[in-house]
Amino acid sequence: MKIHSAREASVQDVENLRELAVRAHGVDVDGISAALQANGLGAVDGDHAWLDVERLRRSGPAELSEWSEGFAGMISYAGKQGWLNEDGTKVRAHLEHMG
Repeated sequence: MKIHSAREASVQDVENLRELAVRAHGVDVDGISAALQANGLGAVDGDHAWLDVERLRRSGPAELSEWSEGFAGMISYAGKQGWLNEDGTKVRAHLEHMG
């Protein structure tokens, strides 16, 4: 996921199901949070973002069963690591501030 301003956030690199991070380019934490919320993707909590699982799922090529299975596996792994909220609707991701 990339964030370029307090208004723009997009899910990118959806084929990579081994890493989940929010990469912000020239945006502070408040801007990251605003962009995530404005785009219905999630919110910032400390050094992490909590991302909407269903919104992430809809961003990928869901018509490909292999991708859908891989996504489900990624979310299952996140749950085992304690990276899902209680009802499993949000997944925790790292925040990466870039230039």
